[in-house]
Amino acid sequence: MRLQDRVAIVTGASKEIGAAMALALAQEGAAVVAHYATDAAPAQAIADRIVADGGRAIAFGGDCSRVADNIALAQAAVDAFGRLDIFVANAGITRFGAFLSYTEADYDSVFDLNLKGSFFGAQAAARHMIEQRRQRPDDTFGGRIVFSSSVAGCVAVPGLAAYGASKAGLNHLARTLAVELGPYGITVNALGIGATTNARNLRDDPRYEEHWASVLPIGRAMRPEDAAAALLYLVSPAASGVTGATLMVEGGQSLQTVLPAAELARGR
Repeated sequence: MRLQDRVAIVTGASKEIGAAMALALAQEGAAVVAHYATDAAPAQAIADRIVADGGRAIAFGGDCSRVADNIALAQAAVDAFGRLDIFVANAGITRFGAFLSYTEADYDSVFDLNLKGSFFGAQAAARHMIEQRRQRPDDTFGGRIVFSSSVAGCVAVPGLAAYGASKAGLNHLARTLAVELGPYGITVNALGIGATTNARNLRDDPRYEEHWASVLPIGRAMRPEDAAAALLYLVSPAASGVTGATLMVEGGQSLQTVLPAAELARGR
């Protein structure tokens, strides 16, 4: 197992993408802190499933938009498992709305969790990783920080100005932190996650998968397991030389450009 004896935090691990990430990390041998915001039961169920399968895990709650809660979350991992090697800032919120009518409250909620929360969560985690490196300079793993970003941080999506800007901020944050934390052996990357079939999207559109399959180059929507598989690569020893990158997991959505119908017809 590639992550044996490593300890990971996944924020927003209660369901869908976060849950898939937590389970995938555990399957590779990592002890996992499954973070939740308000509803403990789903996160505890993930932790219980990991333990039942022979792994190590706890659930831990907190508001990632609060600096103190991020500090407490990182400390909980160290208290429970003795160290912290991997921090996955997956918790986030989407607030759709036209730019001209977007409210300050919605803007603040998006940026406070998506960008501020990821920033200070990474800061709290990095402090532990750096201290571990000082105590064990022979441990070349160093640390891994991964942000759950979005295709909306790379291409313009009407109605997602605030959300897209917060995710674009994560992409740049990964690049900057890669430079600042690289000397400590810590890599920092982002996942540009695209249209993913999950319960929330299916509630909004029961034909969600069919609609996205018709426009994505690979012919299907993403699944939570796609993001989890990409995460495993970024936190594995195989990616020790990859840092500051945004790995796109969006079926080729960001590769396309808008073309007139005549041009599309000519190319077929």
